[in-house]
Amino acid sequence: MKTVGFFVNTSKSQAAQVVVDASNWLQRHGIKPLIPDEQAKSLGIPRCGVDENEVVAQSDVLLVLGGDGTLLSVVHTPMIEHVPILAVNLGHLGFLTEVSLDELYPALTNILNGSFKIDRRMMLEISGGNDDLEHSRSFALNEVVIRHNTRLIELDTYIDEKPFITYNADGLIIATPSGSTGYSLASGGTIVEPRLDAILLTPIAPHSLTVRPYIAHGDSVITVAMKSNYSSVNLFVDGPRETHCLAPDCLIRVRKAEKTIKLIRSQRRSYYEVLRTKLMLGEGRKPRT
Repeated sequence: MKTVGFFVNTSKSQAAQVVVDASNWLQRHGIKPLIPDEQAKSLGIPRCGVDENEVVAQSDVLLVLGGDGTLLSVVHTPMIEHVPILAVNLGHLGFLTEVSLDELYPALTNILNGSFKIDRRMMLEISGGNDDLEHSRSFALNEVVIRHNTRLIELDTYIDEKPFITYNADGLIIATPSGSTGYSLASGGTIVEPRLDAILLTPIAPHSLTVRPYIAHGDSVITVAMKSNYSSVNLFVDGPRETHCLAPDCLIRVRKAEKTIKLIRSQRRSYYEVLRTKLMLGEGRKPRT
């Protein structure tokens, strides 16, 4: 390993010191640190003369310092699917950034020694909807959301071209297993082990008690037909990071992407420990005293 690239949530108070310390550690081990100029400027540290795309192209490993939101922003950088990512949470543990700050140097040491494991996280490919999406694909690590800001909308859904459900709801979430602990969970969806090959369909506030979340096979092609004539129906890719305004009667197609994101796993804790810590799974109510 010759180069480690940095992507940093520059709003974190400790970010600059962590970057400086980690860069010094890497240089002592003969490894070149790289950070995008815009982030270096925000942190008040020397610039390397590279942008985000060049950091990805030149790095053997990427070190993402922040939280789940930081990682979701970073994974939309072109060609990032080719580079393993060590995502370190600078705050509370995340579902994607499961490595804590006190694990940073043990994790880097393991990477140098080649003793680390990688989780390949599935992504979704989104097409259709409007000219922008028709001629250039979008990709989501967590979820795709179709919704109107103030109205119920009607969405016909098809799985592998076969009619499935017509949703009358505030919207629809189509999520990966990694995204099952995000907006989908908040809307009543189930938690799915992130290594499963699956696509989740979770309605947002459906106007029917018979409509329930559904888990489709990962090889399925999900087609959603807009049946409402409202303007301002939006498609969100991994939150507000990418937004498209959908035309009436358009079709949106969602399928498993060929590319995956390579996350270096924590050596100290399992995904199930993160679930118990973050969601307090299985904890009963404490008796009154």
